Amino acid sequence: MGIDQDFPTTRTQAKVLIVGLVVMGAFGAALFGGAIPGLKPNYSEPTSLVLDGERYYFTVVSLSMPGLFLNSTAPESFAFHNVTFALWVSNWNVVGGGLVRGNGTEANGTVYAFVLGESASPPVNTTLFLSPDRAFAVYWPGGPLGGNSVRLMVHV
Repeated sequence: MGIDQDFPTTRTQAKVLIVGLVVMGAFGAALFGGAIPGLKPNYSEPTSLVLDGERYYFTVVSLSMPGLFLNSTAPESFAFHNVTFALWVSNWNVVGGGLVRGNGTEANGTVYAFVLGESASPPVNTTLFLSPDRAFAVYWPGGPLGGNSVRLMVHV
């Protein structure tokens, strides 16, 4: 028996090998392409909107509300697309609502502070803050019906 006889190759074996490779390739493509449920990476593009002609990714976060007989909360931190937000509620009362105070820290270390809401004292009537460099924005409708949802936006 020679070396050629130890590993005989026939046309049938070659066809089986090719069909096997095609089947494995098709299975791999189905697996990583999402045709098999539950196995596809679940990355999806963040939700976006247009603000002053510029596109921003946005998310909505929920803030803690002040407890009974309290008029403020501790700062809460949220990171979204390389901007870190610190947000808290102040000047809260059930009838008039309150203010959402905060700051946004960009990846380069630049920090911008803002106050959102409607208040007679201190006088505030702002529902949208757009950073001077337009890198991020924050929206809160204010008032007693403003709720605890704040929209964070980061420039695409």
